[in-house]
Amino acid sequence: MRRSARLAVVPLAAALLLTGCGRPGTAATVDGQRVTEAQVATLVDELSQLSTGTVAPAGALNSMIAAPTVLRVAAEDGYAFSHAQAVQLLDDSAAELQLGEWDYSEQIVTFVRQSIVIQQLQQDPAAEDTLDEMLAEIADLDVEVNPRFGAWEAGAVVAQPWPWMIPTAAEAPTS
Repeated sequence: MRRSARLAVVPLAAALLLTGCGRPGTAATVDGQRVTEAQVATLVDELSQLSTGTVAPAGALNSMIAAPTVLRVAAEDGYAFSHAQAVQLLDDSAAELQLGEWDYSEQIVTFVRQSIVIQQLQQDPAAEDTLDEMLAEIADLDVEVNPRFGAWEAGAVVAQPWPWMIPTAAEAPTS
C-alpha cells in the first residue's frame, strides 16, 4: 500500500510542475497573490480589440505583475490616473475605432492607468527617482511565473526557449 501511495504521488507532482505556480490556471504568483491565465487572456483579448498589433501574453502578464507597484509608487509621489479617467479613455478609444462601449475588465482599466502613469513619469524630468524606485521595487517582487509564459528575470517576464522546439533559421546559432 505504501508503494502504491508513492506511485500515485508521482503523476500529481508532475502535473503541478507542468502547470507552474502550483495551481492549474495560474499564470503567476506575485507576493502570494495569484494572477490567473484567464485574467491574462482577458487582457490580451481586450488589448487586441483596441490594437492593430499582436499582443503577447507574456507582455500582458508582465504588465499585470508590475501594475500594483507602479500605481502605488507613482501615487506616493503624486502621479495618478483614476479608474474613471481610464474608463473614459477606453470609451473614447472604442468610439474612435467604432467598437462601441463594453464592460471593461479590471485588467484593462488597470493597464490603461499604469500606461498613463508611466507616460507621466517618463515625461517629467523630476520623476527619475520615482522611476528608479519603481524599477527596484518591481525587481524585488517575489514572483513565480508559469513556465509557459517565460521566467521572471531582473524584474520582467522573459520568454524562455523550450528545449523540445526546433529554432527557426533566425534563431539558430551561427558558427
